[in-house]
Amino acid sequence: MSKTQPALRIMGDRVRYFRKLKGLSQAELAKDICTQATISLIEKRNKVPSMNILIRLTNRLGISLDDIVVENQDRTQKALSQVGRQVRHGDYAAAAPGLAKVNVAKLTSDSDQKRYYYYRGMVELFVNHAQDEAIYYFGRVLNQQGQTHQDLAAIMATLGLGIAYAEKGTTDRASVYLQQADQLLKQMPLNEGRYLDVELTIYWHSARIYFELKAYDEVLKYLQLGIDLAVKNDSLFLLAELYTLQARTYKQLGDAQASGAYQIALALAQVTASRDLLTQLQAEAASA
Repeated sequence: MSKTQPALRIMGDRVRYFRKLKGLSQAELAKDICTQATISLIEKRNKVPSMNILIRLTNRLGISLDDIVVENQDRTQKALSQVGRQVRHGDYAAAAPGLAKVNVAKLTSDSDQKRYYYYRGMVELFVNHAQDEAIYYFGRVLNQQGQTHQDLAAIMATLGLGIAYAEKGTTDRASVYLQQADQLLKQMPLNEGRYLDVELTIYWHSARIYFELKAYDEVLKYLQLGIDLAVKNDSLFLLAELYTLQARTYKQLGDAQASGAYQIALALAQVTASRDLLTQLQAEAASA
């Protein structure tokens, strides 16, 4: 008799990555949840703990289950889940080839279709620099059946429209979509544990749009929201990018705080091994 295939497969290397990103030791991650030995088995042997332990670990790490587990899905679902992880962490170039492997015809649920169109919009925007194509796909998200005002995909797609129109130089429309995304976010408070990376992404992109619009007071407001949230949760996710944009904003304003912000951003870029960002910062900091 063949054994039943487990419902989940855990990626131990991803657990290790997020633990180190959070600055936790194995013992600190395990405290009051499980034993350090359990964490070691998860990271080294991909050992799947109980669902209760798994959920508590992801909450402490500030990530979702999708970040560290793979369900026994079909090939299309696996590809879509992988693309989702890459998009959430801003790795759009890596997401592009994976997205091409997704068979859209096999996405039968409204939720999966909205995820696909949102990911496609982000790839068009940040990899292909095709703003009109991105606008089309973000629009597909908002036009899908089953749309509600408390829909995370709606917030992200609305924000995507704001970014696309800002990059096209259509400032009025960019402002409208940015305000809509902000209102949607207020109607749907996010669980800081599970959706920390999503909320930080929203603050980061909101600040980027306002930077394009030269609304620097708003830039600094959203950056501070993001920085405070990341620090509160001991997360390095997007923190170097947030401080980088803060430094650039201070520089535009002729504010002496630019130098200090550049130094923090440089240190964070080194810690997170963000080589491209580090190169940019070294050149900018020299003239700050």
